[in-house]
Amino acid sequence: MKLHLLIANLSIFLFMQTCIAQQKEIFSHPYHSSIKKGTVKQYLDEINAKNIVFIEYASNTLQLDNIIETDGAEISFGFFLRKILAGQRVKLVEKNNKIILSPSATVINTDRFVPSFTVFGFVRTTWSKEPMIDATIIDSDDKKITLTNTNGYFALALPEGDRRLQISYGGFSTKTIDLSLHADLRLDIEMSLLPVLRPVVVEAGEPLKKNAADKIANGKSIAAGYFLGENDPLKSISFLPGVLNLSENFSNIQVRGGGPDENLFLLDGTQVYNPTHFLGAFSIVNPTVIKNIQLYKSDFPAKFGGSLSSVIDVYTKEGNMEKWQGEIAAGILSGAVTLEGPVAKNKTAIMASFRHSWANPLWLSFQNNLKPDFYDVHAKLTQVLGVNDKLVFNFYRGQDNLNQTGTNTNNLHKWSNLLGALKWNHLFGAKSFISTSVDFNQYHNQGAFKYSVLDDNEEEVQTKSIGTFSSIEHYNAKLNGEFLVSGKTRINAGLYYNHTITRPFETRTTAQLDESEHGFSSFSPLAFDVFSGYAELEYKPFSRLVFRPGLHLSDYMFKGYKFFSLQPRFYSAFQFNKKNQLFFAYSKMTQYMHLVSNPYLGLNADLWVPSVASLTPEESESFTLGYELKKRKFILSLAGYYRLLKNVTNYVNGKSYFITDSTWQQNLEPGKGSAYGMETMFQWQPGKFLFKFSYTLSWSWRQFPDINQGRMFPYKYDRRHVTNLALAYNISPHFDISGSFTFASGEAVLLPGIVNPTGSAQQNNGEDDIAENYQFIYQYTDSNQYRSAPYYRENLSISYHSLSGKKMQTVLTAGVYNISGATDQYAYDLLGSVNSQGLVPRTIKNSNNLYPYISYILKF
Repeated sequence: MKLHLLIANLSIFLFMQTCIAQQKEIFSHPYHSSIKKGTVKQYLDEINAKNIVFIEYASNTLQLDNIIETDGAEISFGFFLRKILAGQRVKLVEKNNKIILSPSATVINTDRFVPSFTVFGFVRTTWSKEPMIDATIIDSDDKKITLTNTNGYFALALPEGDRRLQISYGGFSTKTIDLSLHADLRLDIEMSLLPVLRPVVVEAGEPLKKNAADKIANGKSIAAGYFLGENDPLKSISFLPGVLNLSENFSNIQVRGGGPDENLFLLDGTQVYNPTHFLGAFSIVNPTVIKNIQLYKSDFPAKFGGSLSSVIDVYTKEGNMEKWQGEIAAGILSGAVTLEGPVAKNKTAIMASFRHSWANPLWLSFQNNLKPDFYDVHAKLTQVLGVNDKLVFNFYRGQDNLNQTGTNTNNLHKWSNLLGALKWNHLFGAKSFISTSVDFNQYHNQGAFKYSVLDDNEEEVQTKSIGTFSSIEHYNAKLNGEFLVSGKTRINAGLYYNHTITRPFETRTTAQLDESEHGFSSFSPLAFDVFSGYAELEYKPFSRLVFRPGLHLSDYMFKGYKFFSLQPRFYSAFQFNKKNQLFFAYSKMTQYMHLVSNPYLGLNADLWVPSVASLTPEESESFTLGYELKKRKFILSLAGYYRLLKNVTNYVNGKSYFITDSTWQQNLEPGKGSAYGMETMFQWQPGKFLFKFSYTLSWSWRQFPDINQGRMFPYKYDRRHVTNLALAYNISPHFDISGSFTFASGEAVLLPGIVNPTGSAQQNNGEDDIAENYQFIYQYTDSNQYRSAPYYRENLSISYHSLSGKKMQTVLTAGVYNISGATDQYAYDLLGSVNSQGLVPRTIKNSNNLYPYISYILKF
């Protein structure tokens, strides 16, 4: 019965759309009148005489003697009819190629007569021809609005006639364009910077939010965006409510109760598994090359898949098409240089960036047990093939190699990312834009951890190093399309193919920490394929309301195991007035890779495994309701969310961490979880002063059959309260000062009571190589749940800026990071006894000092 009703309603809807389409076809028919000045009756008689369409009316229905003048600009029949019927109290019915005019108590809405045409093109910067992402194009009369996509492309359907467009973007001069629209029109627009740049902050979005993404632009950052002088806009993401990045020694952020593996980081559309340098201190992307950052945690457009908690979408510059320019940056951790310019003006451009760490005396005086050793190389080549086509080649290579030594820890951390991509953009006429790409990424991760065995007097008898190595390779092909259907409707759709090869975990035991990737025990590669497709409809029935239903489909294949996923998405926003709007989002997400992190063998000893029948894909459902109040000087946002998680992963109680090719499925078990909370953010900017505040109240739970007696327990990253505060003040055109404060209540910690050896270790009976036999089998109990101490951190910075407009500009920044020297993380030692043959975890606080820093930037 429900199916019959659905089919009936769909049939009615399709019939109505067909009628509307036929009506629009009549109104868009070309028409030219030979009468320049006449009465309404004369014009109607002329229309009927030409047999384009017959108009039927009663003489007492219309004011037939009204005098109308035409100027020859009336090209379509609808535009002409709008002019002669303006102000008449009639209603119109179209039937069998006949228009019937009947009396009405209200004036006829003649806007429906006018055919729509499409204004389309690209928005770029004036000085570099760089495409601008999320520039706003609005029609001043009808208040229709659209935003440019990640390639600077836009398409806006508008009624025929004289139109006035306003194009705006933060930090740029608003541009006004008057045009007479009587056919589809391509309009490529160039934007110029404002004379004085304002500080860049987290933006609240467009008048009517087309999505619930948090946008972070690049530029001057408040103190929260600095780590030891490294200006990192991505660091500002952790200032947003619902986002945790409190310990600098985690490689990723945690979003709304999810794990670090549940965040999808995209660099120009290519996935990156570990997007950080220096144990998560700052991102792998040189800030100079960043163009746009968006964080999706409430609303997931249908094009995204493969993660549960968030998507961080980062786009970088394509290269200056007009002139050569560059930037040199130096801080206490690293130095960087960026150069971009035209190989062939307005046709070929290149962008290249290189950054490398250095261990200078200032850093070593504060931290002598952790020496930075990282680099990254980023290059992009853009080739314009014509007015409708463009090729972009992207390459990235980065690596970290850290030895963390000291009283409490002795670890090795080494990881690298290699990315390559080729993208082709093509414009199909006025209403269609297609982007096709192929890309690959490779991730290597190596860690090592020293452990000790003690005698009865707690004297060290022997030490060993456990080394781990894992790798992931991705090969992708993508096709994305944007199609403008009408002034109210557009469709986004695409197809993806992904081939992944992962070596989840290889181990070896050595006497000392070994940085070589060779010599690990064999583990057969695990390969799987995913075919995906998506489609979503963006519908605006009127300017204050938008609906965006969508569907993401994926077909997963790993050896003999197959999994088909339907992931519905829905987003809607309603604007009460220019200041207030409400949004709702629902998303179902599926993730085919599982990450299990061991709490002892180094901070980056990550185990990535594919989904199998016994460890099915991770899934989540999320619901978000949000509100935003936006005035000239302040923004207030509120949101509440609820998430359900399925098939999250953990080690089976009593199983060894040393898994093999044949045992890894038996050593891991799926569980479930939930997360919910409330978020608020307030921003006030009166004149030269900026005040920002965010607060999150949240809960995150996990449940596994063999842990905590099968009862729910708080997730490791569960923090009840998280508060962020930032202040900034422009002292003068040259100087600004900023400070930030972060506070979070303690996180939940679930530790094994004892780490037992396997039977082979127990039978060692004092053999020489005692430590070799410890196999790390974890026994969880419900007695070791506790809360860590609250976390807090204060930062302060002051910057000097030379005046803009000169050929060479400088920025000098000095500051203090972690003023109070607050505890940064919890580190663990594993200590064994010769007699007990057990390893007991010992928790040690690792406190940081305050770090003064200085950095210098030269732009030319």
